[in-house]
Amino acid sequence: MQKKAGSGLMGFFKTEAGRQVVFYAAGTTTLGLFAINFLPHSLGLKYYREFVQCYQNGIERAVPEAVLRRVEQAMEKLQVDPRERKFVHPFTVFGFDLFQAGTTKFRNGAALGIPVNYGYDNPSEIKRADIRFRDKQIDWSSESGKLLEQAIVLNEDEQVFGLSKALLQLQTHRVLLNSIFPSVSFLMVYSMGHYLNHRLNLFARHGSMRFVMYSILGLFGLGSWCFMKDFHQVSTDAEIDKQLASMGPQFVAAGVSFYDKHLKKNIALRNLIGDNTYTALGNENYMLRQKSMPITARKSFFEEKWQQLQNPPTEETQ
Repeated sequence: MQKKAGSGLMGFFKTEAGRQVVFYAAGTTTLGLFAINFLPHSLGLKYYREFVQCYQNGIERAVPEAVLRRVEQAMEKLQVDPRERKFVHPFTVFGFDLFQAGTTKFRNGAALGIPVNYGYDNPSEIKRADIRFRDKQIDWSSESGKLLEQAIVLNEDEQVFGLSKALLQLQTHRVLLNSIFPSVSFLMVYSMGHYLNHRLNLFARHGSMRFVMYSILGLFGLGSWCFMKDFHQVSTDAEIDKQLASMGPQFVAAGVSFYDKHLKKNIALRNLIGDNTYTALGNENYMLRQKSMPITARKSFFEEKWQQLQNPPTEETQ
């Protein structure tokens, strides 16, 4: 016996009641995508911080006083508003890179993760036996180990530069926008699918046609979300570097050496780990995406600024 049109689970979604269910489910998904991205940086910031916190013998590692003074120094140079300063909470994070979560724009505050190596003033202070990367012991006697040893020790200017860069990231609307982007992408895909279903009368046709359309729209939505998020981050990185470069020769010189050591660190880790997390040049390997501005490009920007400072244009060349 042939089933009636509209029978079965898939047939239910062709009915008016089924379309109402899809409508409310789409609204819930839109809000859910926003919440999933926003809550870890707001109400769940405490738990997010505890997850990436660096511990020693089960106790949170404190940020050294010297590093806290450099955080204050970075805030002074950036002229951070006293109200926003109270929202920045430094802590020690795993790994060798600065970590940012939350934002100074909301009352939940911002978590500034500072790696252990910011407490080193010279290579002799490195506790080599305690440092592991991805649960692997580092061969400090190898060429890559020696390169890593040089790269993770930052002088005061380089540390202030890195901390200033992280603080500027925490002052942006990155958290809010990164929460809006996936919701907008999903809502756009849902609206286009709803329109095309009615415009082309696809509910009266074979389900494979709708499946193909949903697949194409899904890929389009995923691509648009990646583009919006990546474009915003790359643009923010460029603006932050421009702002730091405008703060004087000391910051320009620190930018060159900071990014140079960052690249050397990544190259050393690439050789020590033996995977493709980083490219041969030291950039993060994102495959199809570009989640942030390449470190090589950021270093080149400061090198150009440094050359301009060393060789200012004369009246004849202007």
